[in-house]
Amino acid sequence: MRRLKKLLLITSGSVLALSACGNGAENAPTQAAGSALLDALAPASWADAAGQFIGVDGAPMGHIVLTNTPSAGVLMRVDLAGVSEGWHALHLHKVGNCSDYADGFKASGSHVDPDDKPHGLLNIYGPERADMPNIYADADGRVTAELFNGTVALFASEASAAQTGPFPLFDDDGFAIIIHESADDHTTQPIGGAGKRIACAAISGAG
Repeated sequence: MRRLKKLLLITSGSVLALSACGNGAENAPTQAAGSALLDALAPASWADAAGQFIGVDGAPMGHIVLTNTPSAGVLMRVDLAGVSEGWHALHLHKVGNCSDYADGFKASGSHVDPDDKPHGLLNIYGPERADMPNIYADADGRVTAELFNGTVALFASEASAAQTGPFPLFDDDGFAIIIHESADDHTTQPIGGAGKRIACAAISGAG
């Protein structure tokens, strides 16, 4: 089996504007602003998938864009605002559904874990494929981060079908990215002591 790549986190301090929600003709400027934000967040070549984070009140909090890498794994860029200063867990969840925001995003299901491993990047028996490095929010509640997960892919391939490559995230019900209120300690079961789910992005193909 191909040796899986290690997870990598790179953060920066750049600031991007958030777009607002709306409908109809009045939403045209908002849609243009959202498109401009995604263009600023990542180059046009990152056309594989994207999602918008919403909070527990249903309001938009930021964006994430994702792209498959040429060899294996998924590269992600996150722009998020409105969270408390400090470290926050970010995990991959099985279902691309963030509609039950008032109930804490339970509809997104559990962690992506096809190998049935325990949680935690520092767990000697783990990690799950859902496990990611923490992200850091500055004093203004802003997160801008680039992350990599070499254990997953966006789409199925011959290698994943043979269970020798990264696990494909896209299936009939998609997948979601969940942000938690606290940091992941990378050992405690089942979610590293990260606490409540505070933001969710349902991921869909950008093409």
